Amino acid sequence: MKILVVEDDIKINEILKMYLEHEGYTVTSVFNGDDALSYFDKDTADLVLLDWMLPKKSGIEVCKALRFMDVPTKIIMLTAKDTPESELLGLTSGADDYIRKPFDIQIVLLRIKKLLNFEKTLRYKDISLNTQTGEVYRNKMLLTLTLREYKLLEYLMMNQNVILTRDQIISNVWGIDYDGEMRTIDTHIRRLRAKIGDDTIKTKIGLGYVMGDLYE
Repeated sequence: MKILVVEDDIKINEILKMYLEHEGYTVTSVFNGDDALSYFDKDTADLVLLDWMLPKKSGIEVCKALRFMDVPTKIIMLTAKDTPESELLGLTSGADDYIRKPFDIQIVLLRIKKLLNFEKTLRYKDISLNTQTGEVYRNKMLLTLTLREYKLLEYLMMNQNVILTRDQIISNVWGIDYDGEMRTIDTHIRRLRAKIGDDTIKTKIGLGYVMGDLYE
């Protein structure tokens, strides 16, 4: 899945790009409205994260132009404008969703998944995880997981056959500001394996962890 981030605040742009890439998306960043439209002359995107207040062309102008060109990409508008009138203008200009700044990155990621129609149930062998109810089953038996174990399993199942480094796991499961010990990951992996099967999560020495058939 390809995402275009259109945000002139360099720090916000970098943060969005980092989190999205950790989720497995292919991300391109631009910093003004003209470059956002020029991008679609040569490439496509499944979704655009579009700031309203941009140099050269505003997010509203970009949104209207993309819809006029019949570009089918999903658009989430990010803006500090918080009045009902502003939200109405954004949505009637062609945006599929509207998120106010300052935003919670986890909310942004969830809205993206919903817009891109991610399957609500993730599966690996005899394990199923429902992202809407939070229920996890193995061999049709409901498992009891801690919140951290659930988030760890969800992240692994969303990135099957991808070796995930400890830094990636920390950022996505514990949060980018986590300052605890790396051994915490090993402890949670061990506890999770005890519940879902020792052979489900593989250790790649010096690299990280992976869930998937590719490395069997």
